[in-house]
Amino acid sequence: MNSSKLLKDMLGLLGTRAVWSVLGLISGIILARWLGPHDRGVLALVLLLPSTLVTIVKFGAAQANVYTINRKQAPIDKVASNALVLAIFWGLLTTVVVWLIRDQLTSTMLRDVPDWALAFALVRTPMLLLDNYLYSILQATGQFGTYNTRLLISEGLRLVLLATALIAFDMGLFAALVIYTGVWFINIVWLLVTMSRQIRFRLRLDWPILRETYSFGIRSYVQILTQHLLIRVGFYMVSYFLGASQVAFYTIALRFTELILEVPQAIGLVLYPRLASLPDDEVHRLTAQTCRRTLMVTAPAALAMALIGPYVIVLWYGEDFAPATQPLPWAAVAVAMMSIYVIVTRDFTSRAQQAVNTVSGLIALIVNAGLCWTLIPLYGINGAAMSTAIAYAAAAVVLLTVFLRESRIPIGDLFVPKREDVEYFVGVLRKVAKKIPGAASLIPS
Repeated sequence: MNSSKLLKDMLGLLGTRAVWSVLGLISGIILARWLGPHDRGVLALVLLLPSTLVTIVKFGAAQANVYTINRKQAPIDKVASNALVLAIFWGLLTTVVVWLIRDQLTSTMLRDVPDWALAFALVRTPMLLLDNYLYSILQATGQFGTYNTRLLISEGLRLVLLATALIAFDMGLFAALVIYTGVWFINIVWLLVTMSRQIRFRLRLDWPILRETYSFGIRSYVQILTQHLLIRVGFYMVSYFLGASQVAFYTIALRFTELILEVPQAIGLVLYPRLASLPDDEVHRLTAQTCRRTLMVTAPAALAMALIGPYVIVLWYGEDFAPATQPLPWAAVAVAMMSIYVIVTRDFTSRAQQAVNTVSGLIALIVNAGLCWTLIPLYGINGAAMSTAIAYAAAAVVLLTVFLRESRIPIGDLFVPKREDVEYFVGVLRKVAKKIPGAASLIPS
């Protein structure tokens, strides 16, 4: 993948996720205003649970699919067929197990979630698992256009249906969950049909490729699981200590964080397949450059979030959600730390050194869980945000310590902008401006 193709994919994915985020933001405002804090908190937990379950049972297979296709040159048809079988097996098994222990879950970290709402979460779990696996195939083969199209259409459809059900017909939480589940089902069917035009799916496992997949995936598994829990443990602990309404406030506060983190996440998705095919020296150089340029975007955005966010939340979501403004300063710190973490982990994963990511993630997870247990009862959702920011900082420090020792790259190369970075962004703006009549003259030479 050359630099021009890399930039095109990054811009395409960033643009898509920007539009997707705006559509999701509008949906979130509708949900908050028409459901209220309690039901909005229940919805947040129901949507969060499937992603946690999927992370637990996929055993790093999604990342391994990219590695086995790009590095090991495994046949795409066989990797995709394995993904289909694994998604069906693990998805159904997880659904049954969680349903059997539902009483323990709904009395602790899923407090206030009724059984019928939990059932919707479990229906979505196999679909989300299959979506993860299939997207890794698209990522490995560079078919980001398929992903971008599907992402925008599904989010647009969801927004229209939510607006119709909640605003026009004054329906509630049940209707919202029906819509989320139905759109995911349409997504999966559309994705399977689209991919089947180029890939021959079979309900049959290729055991040698499966062993290769899990050999790599297990090394990534703890890293991926800890990274997920590092981000989400605060939500579950807020639910455990404070209940669904406070989950709604925390969700909205962290939503602003996630909007900014779309930048490093999108860059990392495009960057990882390229890093997996480069020699180590080039991997280090490209990682440092990408980290530097990512922070040039995310750090100013985080500062703006902390300063302007409180006014925006009350304006958009209403006075009922004013408590969501409290965690924003700590969330801004978390954005900067997580941006570093997301980019640098790709360096180690691309070189099959996931142990570094795993150790940093485990340290941060322990720090986060311990601080949440202590600070949430004292400071509420502000304590959860504080814990998360400190944990992200701990993870970033561990990663950077190892990265700098191995790469021998000066620390300033990861943080201090260079002339080439400014020229890079000017060039990006020019490329974008060429598509807007009259805009090119506004970009400095």
